[in-house]
Amino acid sequence: TDRGGDARAAGFRALEAGQLDAAAARFRTALSANPNDADALGGMGIVRLRKSEFAQARDLLTRASRMGGAGKWAEALQSARFYADLDSARTALDKGDLAQAERLATALSQSDFRDKGPAVSVLASVYERQGRYNEAAELYRQLGKAGAGAATAQASATRNEARAALDAGDSARAEQLLRAAMGNAPDDPWVAYDLAGLLQQQGRVAEQDALVRQLSYSDKPEPLYAAALILDRAGRTGDAQAVAARIPEGQRTAEMRNFIAGLGISATIAQAKAAGARGAQGQGLAMLRQASEMRGLSADRMGALAQGMLELGDARGAGQLAAQALDAPANDAGAYDAAVRVLAQTGQDGIAMSAVQKASALAGPSLQGQRSLGNLKATLAAAQADRMRQAGQFAPAFDMLQAAWNDAPGNEEILSALARLYQSGGLNAQAAQTFRMLLAQKPADRDAMVGLIDTASASGDMETARAVTQQAIQMHPADYRVYMAAARMARTRGNDGDAARYLKTARALYMRETGMAPGAVMANGNPFAAAPQSANPFRAMVAPQLVNPFALGSNPAALSAPYAPPMGFAPQPPVGSGFGVPAPAAMPAYPPAPGYAAPAGFPGMAAPAPSYGNPVYADQAYADRNSGVTNVPADPVLAEIDQQLQQSADESGPRVDVDTGYRSRSGETGLSKLREMTGSASLSAPVAGGRVGVKATAVVLDSGRPTGSGLARFGTNATPEAQGIVDEQPSQLTSAETQHQSGVAVTASYVSKLLKLEAGVTPLGFPKEHVTGRIEVTPRLSTNATARIWADRKPVTDSIIAYAGTDDPRTGAFWGAVMKSGGGLSLSYDRNGNGVYADGSFYHYDGTAVRDNDSVEINAGGYLRAWQNARSGVSVGFNVNYQNYDNNQNYFTYGHGGYFSPQSFLSVNFPIRYWTNDGPMSIQASVAPGYQSYDQQGEPVYPTEPGAQGVLDFLKSQNSDVRSRYDSISKTGFGLSAAGAISYRVSPNTRLGGELNINTFGEYKEFKTLIGLKQNIGGN
Repeated sequence: TDRGGDARAAGFRALEAGQLDAAAARFRTALSANPNDADALGGMGIVRLRKSEFAQARDLLTRASRMGGAGKWAEALQSARFYADLDSARTALDKGDLAQAERLATALSQSDFRDKGPAVSVLASVYERQGRYNEAAELYRQLGKAGAGAATAQASATRNEARAALDAGDSARAEQLLRAAMGNAPDDPWVAYDLAGLLQQQGRVAEQDALVRQLSYSDKPEPLYAAALILDRAGRTGDAQAVAARIPEGQRTAEMRNFIAGLGISATIAQAKAAGARGAQGQGLAMLRQASEMRGLSADRMGALAQGMLELGDARGAGQLAAQALDAPANDAGAYDAAVRVLAQTGQDGIAMSAVQKASALAGPSLQGQRSLGNLKATLAAAQADRMRQAGQFAPAFDMLQAAWNDAPGNEEILSALARLYQSGGLNAQAAQTFRMLLAQKPADRDAMVGLIDTASASGDMETARAVTQQAIQMHPADYRVYMAAARMARTRGNDGDAARYLKTARALYMRETGMAPGAVMANGNPFAAAPQSANPFRAMVAPQLVNPFALGSNPAALSAPYAPPMGFAPQPPVGSGFGVPAPAAMPAYPPAPGYAAPAGFPGMAAPAPSYGNPVYADQAYADRNSGVTNVPADPVLAEIDQQLQQSADESGPRVDVDTGYRSRSGETGLSKLREMTGSASLSAPVAGGRVGVKATAVVLDSGRPTGSGLARFGTNATPEAQGIVDEQPSQLTSAETQHQSGVAVTASYVSKLLKLEAGVTPLGFPKEHVTGRIEVTPRLSTNATARIWADRKPVTDSIIAYAGTDDPRTGAFWGAVMKSGGGLSLSYDRNGNGVYADGSFYHYDGTAVRDNDSVEINAGGYLRAWQNARSGVSVGFNVNYQNYDNNQNYFTYGHGGYFSPQSFLSVNFPIRYWTNDGPMSIQASVAPGYQSYDQQGEPVYPTEPGAQGVLDFLKSQNSDVRSRYDSISKTGFGLSAAGAISYRVSPNTRLGGELNINTFGEYKEFKTLIGLKQNIGGN
């Protein structure tokens, strides 16, 4: 009996009617009655074939054929075998098993199956993935000749020709081919995808966006998918998500679903980083950890999550997740890129090498696979070199990158790491050259553009810096990092107005990006040839901080250029001791000589002449560049932008400065003792890259009234004193008035980064007024070396006689009012807060009825950054100072100038300085203990009056107790200077500050305080 015959017949009737499910049910009934029913097996095979279940169809039809009547099933079996193997080839391709996919697709394309087009298409896709673009193009041309889908196939052929041209470096030919393909197949979204990639590499953002808009107008899955891929490749994850969401759920392929899931991971990473930027690192890390627990994550997604965790500060968790990524699915060698980067950055080099070995197995022998593997090795080398660079190990980092370059010449990762190394090592000219080489390969690379802006500025090539800034803004109009670099360049040029505008744009863009805003060269050259004589320029450096600045490899002469430094990100310390970390574009602050330091009322007239190592008495320690910012946000990027913006705003608008000061100097009442009060008001405004200002300073001096022995050493009272001694009678001394003077000094100035000009008068109201002035030029000689050349004329302020002059109580004759005229040259070298300096100066002293004098001074020292974090720092140093005056003017009889003027002075001191800049408040403190030794030669009592001096000499011959000359003096001992300063920003436009200084170097002890206010006008 024919068991199941009725069911089998019913199955074939249903099959002919296209009722596949009913047919399958009938065939199953027949097979349950007779498992070896050949016709039922064949019928079931036909059902599976029509339902595209090719593997099952192949197995069923094979069994039916073996039971007899093979010819009846031959055609169906051939189709089932072909499409089953085709499915296997596609699955291998999707898994990244290109060798298996190529083997299967090649066999199918060479079979005698009537429609081999799908197999040829898979093989062409394999060739594309392998980088065999010319072979892929040939296969697509064959498909085009077959008829169906000819336009699409021809477009794919042209796309691969373009890729081959791009590989050969012919981007113009590639673009020409792609545009031709778009004309031939306007509905093929993948031609637009390739063209958009080319435009992105060239920085042609507007044209790329036009292609995205064109694709986004469609409501079909493929164009929307291509548009989302372009946006994701450009780093616009949110926009990519919005476009991908328009693909209907039922029309999404497995590849599309994986991509959309990946966008979700990218969005989570972006949200976590934004949370971290707001100061909520814990929240951001929790988001990343939760995302990392999702099942089925691929290696590249796990690597991206690990990278995000590392950036938020969880190095341990990042390293663990990156290690786990090695066991996750990976389609190609490039899938391990982020994981390898994190492993290298966290010091897990062994596991990173294991990842490279796993990637090697995926890469295979193809050109594309080997290229991906080479990039992965370069990523590892670059990350390891970056780790060494950050530890200050410049020479080993250079060697590692050079070895990696020899294995992969032209690799962009190595170029980027080398440029960063040059930049960190202070070789800005070489860094700029390397950034140019990188941009020759990737014209739109943002990081390379930012690096070139900074390093070109640092090496004095402002023309290049300006050109690249304009190009970067055009290519990356929504990237805050570009505008921050532009602001640094503008500040280097002294254009604080432009810097403020750039920073405001950067702030708005950053807040929008992080969700805080409402609404939310030689293209094929060798970069290592930039090193002097192809040597390692970092070999002589000592890691990590105690750097010998004179052992650095110098820039090649062809690359050297005047230096104009970019503004640093780290908060700079306030003006302070003579060894402190110098602010950008500023010489180390040298302390003034206590013998002739200008009072607080005349800070602009006093050169910062180094002497005795005491803390500098600068014009208000709460200098603009060091002021805090009110309500500094927790986000370090926003804090940096706000700080730079505040500094630019301070310098780009009018400003009023008001201060009051007090100075007390030890000594004899009426002679060397001095009490000084000052009050000043100034108004300044930006002009021509600098600031023009006027300043009025009220000065009140008081020394008391000379009495007793002091009166006998005042004016010409030494003569009646001597006569009384000879006559053995009480001396008839003439009483002096209280030594008190007051007046108002006026100064006009222009100050820029390079030039300082001042002109003014000593206080109007003093018995005698003098014109004062100063010209100072501060050029950068190299990346780290600075010179300062100055010439000036200013008052000597040691005493009332020196500063204002006074009248002789006996004769009424005026004497004093000493001015010093001269100049000097200073050189300094600073690298990362470690430096040395030296200077020399010469001055001529002249006054009314005062003996002329000349002085020479030599000052030298060095300093090291002992400790520093983001907001505070400590530096230690040493200072040696030598001075020599032709004659001794440190007396108060007629003809003497009343100022400290030793014939030799030597001091050695060891300054220690602390500074902190925390939000709106800045504080600094310094102390400089040391030793001094000086001598003052004996001088006539009346050095400018031969007649009066002759009388004293005659009286001396009559009685040896008469004083006709001052005795020589020498002193050796301990000295100490200390200083403190505080600044508080009350509002964005108002700052209060004060300073206190104590100094015991020299012959006198001096105490000084200053309290002041700075008010910006029209600020925001």
